[in-house]
Amino acid sequence: MMYCMIFAPFTRKDNHGRPVAFGAGLLSKENADSFSWLFECFVKCMGCAPKLIITDQDLGMKVAVERVLVDTRHRWCMWHIMFKVLEKLPKNLLGNEDLKKELNNCVWSELIEPEEFDEEWNKVMEKYGLKDNEWFSSMFASRKFWVPAFFRDFPMSSLIKTTSISESQNIFFKRYSKSRSNLVEFLMNYNNALDGQRNNSNMLEYLDFNTIPTLKTNSALEKHASTIYSDSGFKLIQSEIEVAVDNVTMVTVSIIGENEIYVVNDKFSKN
Repeated sequence: MMYCMIFAPFTRKDNHGRPVAFGAGLLSKENADSFSWLFECFVKCMGCAPKLIITDQDLGMKVAVERVLVDTRHRWCMWHIMFKVLEKLPKNLLGNEDLKKELNNCVWSELIEPEEFDEEWNKVMEKYGLKDNEWFSSMFASRKFWVPAFFRDFPMSSLIKTTSISESQNIFFKRYSKSRSNLVEFLMNYNNALDGQRNNSNMLEYLDFNTIPTLKTNSALEKHASTIYSDSGFKLIQSEIEVAVDNVTMVTVSIIGENEIYVVNDKFSKN
């Protein structure tokens, strides 16, 4: 008799922004009990629970996270939710570009507070007659699981909003495995995949160690960033620093209690 096992890897980004697997399990079923067992084993092996976990909207996984990872912030993949928008819109609104633009501006913004999101969402729903739409109503009710406005208090949450790194990692593992492999073959292929992953990481670490970044400004912030970020991470933040140096100036610095208040002026929105 042949048994089909479900491969369940845990994936994160490394300091180069690349997906890396740091654990995996084999499940017989995709239900709350199986996921609970998986999370319990994960915490036992790692010594602690993750601070943030991103999944699809699987109900069994949601129950398992609430049951086992009680102090972990649970986030749903934004891409999967927004991909469904076109399926859930009434036919008369499918070609409405203004609706898509306003909805994206409301949902994807990392700069608005939860109360502002609620207000903007309700405006869009009212304007386009979607207040009674069952799917949009359910997504609004579950907004704390997927809307960036509700993760503003979580450090670095803007770096990962979707399960895209897991999807790319799944593709990576498929290069090393076959669906009909037995357990021994699977473990050999899995270890080969991890060896390949480690070799790639070691190569990037070597290049980082032996490369001197080219600075584009005289900013002390850019110079400091070049010493603490990996090459890929530095290139991402370097462009932001360059724009800031060209467009932003410091106005005042004040201290109120334990807080330092910086007022800056930029060419686009003033103070």
